[in-house]
Amino acid sequence: MNEQLKCIGTPRFFPKGSFLFRQGDKINNLFFIQRGLLKAYYETLDGKEFIKSFIRDGEFIASLQAIVEGNPNSFTVLSLEDCSVLEVTKQALVDQIANNPALTQVVNSLLLKLAIKKERREYELLCMSPEERYLIFCERECEIFTRLSQNDIARYLGITPVALSRIRKRCRLVGGCQV
Repeated sequence: MNEQLKCIGTPRFFPKGSFLFRQGDKINNLFFIQRGLLKAYYETLDGKEFIKSFIRDGEFIASLQAIVEGNPNSFTVLSLEDCSVLEVTKQALVDQIANNPALTQVVNSLLLKLAIKKERREYELLCMSPEERYLIFCERECEIFTRLSQNDIARYLGITPVALSRIRKRCRLVGGCQV
């Protein structure tokens, strides 16, 4: 997919702390992450932040509402590190898919992976305790764990930083997660 996107994408660099897009923007482009780490989050009217996902090398991020329906983006994407990305416009992607059936399969595969990731996240938030979510996060995201702030990990898990500190202490005491 990366090679096919290079033909239609525009290389972009986002320094740490830059926004790819913000909640409410009307940007309907897809961003393929070549290098770096980002977070996607929702912000309430009173400024409370809820992290929906972390995006790393080899993954993509886009607001499907914006691409498919033309709605404003419902979330914000912020670079947590310097990031190199390929930005692909909706039209370029649609044109490339029309001319390249193999790309259609790749895009479908990426969309299925995204749907599975979202279903897993919903289940964890709705059916698991904060400690269970933390242990799964440690296991599943060990590659990026040390690259994240404790505040961002807490926001992702849907808990306060104080609650995260207590969970981490309990896990160390029982020999659970070693981070």
